[in-house]
Amino acid sequence: MKTNKKNIFIKNRRGDIPITILTIGVVLVCAIALASFFLSTVRMRSSFVGIGMIEQLNSQIEENSFYGRPIGTVSVLGDIGKAINYAKENKIGDRICNCGDNCNNYSSWITDSSSKNGIPDSILLLSLMMQESDCVSTASSGSSVGLMQINLANCGGYGLPSNQDECKNQLINNPQLNIEVGAKILKEKYNTYKNGKVFNGCSNRGITYTGWDAALRGYNGWGCNPSFTSQDNYVEEVNQRADSLRKVGNYLEKDSTTGILWWAKQILSFSVEYKGKP
Repeated sequence: MKTNKKNIFIKNRRGDIPITILTIGVVLVCAIALASFFLSTVRMRSSFVGIGMIEQLNSQIEENSFYGRPIGTVSVLGDIGKAINYAKENKIGDRICNCGDNCNNYSSWITDSSSKNGIPDSILLLSLMMQESDCVSTASSGSSVGLMQINLANCGGYGLPSNQDECKNQLINNPQLNIEVGAKILKEKYNTYKNGKVFNGCSNRGITYTGWDAALRGYNGWGCNPSFTSQDNYVEEVNQRADSLRKVGNYLEKDSTTGILWWAKQILSFSVEYKGKP
């Protein structure tokens, strides 16, 4: 039986048509999906829902120790360096870090003082410094001075001179010393109160602080200061800022090229810029 090669060729060409249509369909679906994604990221970027989704993703990354490091034990200079430079330009918990040209020095001194004094989280010490002085080395409230707002009642201890004028001069003009003394005081408060102490404050809170929470409370004081009743929330403010600084250091720093949220930020930024083009 003779086979008509021409007919076979035509049949094969007809058989290719569904495959071609399928290929075109897949490409169109992918294109539509990408377009929808970019449009949705614009809407997400400008909504609280989008922010919530990013925070949720960040939380999930933390819970799974994305970088293989337990949360709450941050002491890597790179992390605190990213955090302090971000805090220099952005308010975190109503505080900013006015470190000027000394940001890297402060990062190094905070990391060093944390390590020497057995403070497991240098980010916590940074948050405390921001709470006390906004990272202003010459800050003074009268009885307390410098980055860590060291009370002059501590003069004569912690390697400080007994003469208050000389002591004050050193604490203001030697920021490294100020950070070191602050770290020593914080660790001392930890050793004293780590097993727990009840705090009432001005609002009769009746809350028991333990561990490093108790150390922070001891650093600020256990009594009521009628002039600063907001300090009843001192521990919570320092901790919340520290949490934000950890996220900045690990995931959200704008110059970092690692971490899932860095890529999310790039996509969001691109989509917003693209939408703004004529």
